[in-house]
Amino acid sequence: MRLLVPGTLAALLVLALRLGTPLAKLMTDGAEYLNLANAGLTQQAHLGAPFVYRFAVPLFVHAIALATGVPAAAVFPVVAFVACVVVLVGAYRVALIVNPSPGNALTVMLLLACSLFVVRFPLYCPYDVDIEAFIVAFGAFACLLRRAYPAALAISLAGLLFKEFLLAPLAVLTGTFVLHALRERSVSQFRWALLTFGLTFCVFFLPRLLIPVTAGYGTSLQYKVDAPSRTLYLSELRMFLAWPPNPDILLNLVLSTVSFWLPGLMLLTPGRIRTLRGDPDVDWIMVILWTATVLLLMSIGGTKVMVFAVYTAPVLVLFVSLLLRMNVHIGEVSAVVIGTAVFNRIMFTFGTEGGDPGRDIAFYGAYRALTEVTAWRFAEIAGWILAAWAARRLTRKRHPAPGA
Repeated sequence: MRLLVPGTLAALLVLALRLGTPLAKLMTDGAEYLNLANAGLTQQAHLGAPFVYRFAVPLFVHAIALATGVPAAAVFPVVAFVACVVVLVGAYRVALIVNPSPGNALTVMLLLACSLFVVRFPLYCPYDVDIEAFIVAFGAFACLLRRAYPAALAISLAGLLFKEFLLAPLAVLTGTFVLHALRERSVSQFRWALLTFGLTFCVFFLPRLLIPVTAGYGTSLQYKVDAPSRTLYLSELRMFLAWPPNPDILLNLVLSTVSFWLPGLMLLTPGRIRTLRGDPDVDWIMVILWTATVLLLMSIGGTKVMVFAVYTAPVLVLFVSLLLRMNVHIGEVSAVVIGTAVFNRIMFTFGTEGGDPGRDIAFYGAYRALTEVTAWRFAEIAGWILAAWAARRLTRKRHPAPGA
């Protein structure tokens, strides 16, 4: 019953976005996942790396298609819709762990729903697997917050079969165990660190060693071989990764991250930063290792860094939840919600039936090469931060804090 209200609201938010969002045309990533969902892990499927190593969602869709007789192409949008609802409810639950106010948790959920790449883009491109991986990320993060480390380890290892970005909680676990081992001079903590690292290594690399592929994809590269190969991707890995990143990639990484973190940036003040620094509820090792791992992975592969930035969503939920318990006035919260919605153009319809996702997200910036949009988006971010400052000033004058 406790999840009835947030679950219903999440479903209504996703439904509203679904009604204003058609389906995009099938692009490279989606085509690979759909191929896997149709054919399974067979050599006849002409599997492509690294997509085949993220087989959890495609094989789940494959099983549903076999059980129901519904084509996999029709199952993916339904799975994405349900996953969007679950992600929003997951954000609500994580927010409650930090801040036990249901109202503030619902605000956090609304802010995520207003972010283009959390809900709307997965609805537009439902054949990708990121939205399902976000569920796993929130599950692992919730376990880390509760210090349920064995559960976090199990969830994160399973998450590697969804997307490589689930290395983030595994980096947190390894770092946490090592730190505890050094502080407490604990052999058991050191063993946990070795176990975490060893299992991560095995779960990450075994699919890449055992599953034969006939093609490998990089940021802007497609490499094919005539016969299925188990060594293609790892042997040519340097060719597929965008490393070292060029200045364009780094600037896009910054833009995509600050764009996604706009709600948090709008709420920040020097005083609140000082409060956060001394807050015992903030595990800075977890925050730093999770964020650093995501940023590193964002820098070495793929052009959709705007989507990859969403893997920092659990950390964003943590900070926004902490900030909202600092006696934030409803006027300031309203400004943050409006700013997030307008920045992401969430109140407008998005895309065209069978449209090109690259063209439809061009307004957002941070995709492929730098354009004049980049400067405008940075300017808009600065404008919304100033708008939040003005809303704070106005509400403080009208409603001064007790004792002020």
